[in-house]
Amino acid sequence: MERRALEAAFDALAQATEPAERVRLAQELAGRGDAILPVFLARLDTEDPHVRGGLGLLAQQMDRDLVVPALKGVMRARERRDQARVTALTLLDRYLNEPIEESLLAALRDPNDVARQSLRELILAMERNPTVILDYLTQLAQQPADTPELLMRAVPDLMPNPHLVTLLRMFAQGKDARLAQQALEQLGRTRMPEALRALISLAATLPAERRPAAERSLRKVRMSGIQAEPSLPLAAWQTLLSPVDEAGAQIIWFIAARADAERPTAMAIVTAEAAGIVAAIGTDMLPADDIPPAVPVGEVLAMPQPAGVRPLMLLGVPFDAGRRAVQQALEQNWLAGQPPPLAYRLFSELIWQYGPLSAEALDGPAIQADPERGGDDTGALLDHEAFADWVWSAEAVYEAARNLLRRLPWTPEARAAAVNDLAATAFGPREATAYRRRLIAMAEWLHYARRETEAQLAATAAEQLRAAPPAASPFVRRLIERSLDVAALDIQFRARRARKQTTNRS
Repeated sequence: MERRALEAAFDALAQATEPAERVRLAQELAGRGDAILPVFLARLDTEDPHVRGGLGLLAQQMDRDLVVPALKGVMRARERRDQARVTALTLLDRYLNEPIEESLLAALRDPNDVARQSLRELILAMERNPTVILDYLTQLAQQPADTPELLMRAVPDLMPNPHLVTLLRMFAQGKDARLAQQALEQLGRTRMPEALRALISLAATLPAERRPAAERSLRKVRMSGIQAEPSLPLAAWQTLLSPVDEAGAQIIWFIAARADAERPTAMAIVTAEAAGIVAAIGTDMLPADDIPPAVPVGEVLAMPQPAGVRPLMLLGVPFDAGRRAVQQALEQNWLAGQPPPLAYRLFSELIWQYGPLSAEALDGPAIQADPERGGDDTGALLDHEAFADWVWSAEAVYEAARNLLRRLPWTPEARAAAVNDLAATAFGPREATAYRRRLIAMAEWLHYARRETEAQLAATAAEQLRAAPPAASPFVRRLIERSLDVAALDIQFRARRARKQTTNRS
């Protein structure tokens, strides 16, 4: 009866899907002590990653002095099937962080079966939830350096499989150039529509040194007669673009309504000025309520934010305008030798399966600067709501604000002198380059928002920063004035809060 009760408890753990419920069942089982060990060991002979995950949770709750030697014993037991021995290895390594001696690895009849089994697990898990590959690759990065090579050698044994195509596509976008080359070559040998779509997207966005290999593999798959329609019609996409913020960050949303799904397919990408793509998220990671409604090109959507934060402006732009912003950020990733985040690599095919940007899209809209007519008005840009959070938060600005606060009330002459000094000595070439890039991006944003006057002013302000010292720029002077005001308010607020805390302690 006790054995039947234990079997039922293990079945419940294997069938549970909610994380909290699985942890609770594992804790209850572990509370039964040594009696669970024979059933635990008997269940190691499984290919189901969900079952194996439950056993891993249970192993973490069990007496370590009991479970570690038992699992090592299974690895040494030649009468046990390789499947059970590989599971034992997985639990020791992944769930118990137990160093694996070479002698234990040598005890496996086929060490390469570890890699094949790992890929089988990945395939089964991705059939339930495609995003599990993100956790898989995160864990893989913590494994010995040769582990990805072992997996790559095992891939042909399990092909063709669309989930392994996704893995190869992720490898091709990774930091390891040798592994990327092998992944591209394997994709070129894979006669599947999924491989064709993967190679189309990779040829459009990989760095220059990898692109020839992607294009060769793409030609091989096409010449084999494989064809593939995009997973979504190009016309289904609507694209939302936020203004560039004060730090040079931007958010790009791609949203496609689907008649065959309860919610749209969506992807959001966050870019930063120098770092490139810094974050991404896709449909399978998003609650439906978090996906903004799509708006037509030229219209602005105000997305509510947490209390105290102004709504996020999202402008409807052409699909290729969004892709252009992504590609410009991606070039920064490749330039820095830092691949884009895993989530971007997973979802990137959604927007690049249609091929590269056209020459016209690469150039972007033509916005003419006019320093002679609009130069003196560029400071007025900061009155536009899209520039509401543009503040130069340099330490030099705060130091100048402290000096002014020591001489309250401010005089126009003192304020003008501080602005002159900061523009001449603190706003250097680095700042000029950064703000010029931001202004060029904002000129395009304003163009798509049908604000042509402001778009021309932004282009003019950018040209002024290229052609003349920052101190000669009305935009820079106005920016510094605003930044001084914000810094002074911040300093005064912090001082009041510190006095209040001191009074409360007294």
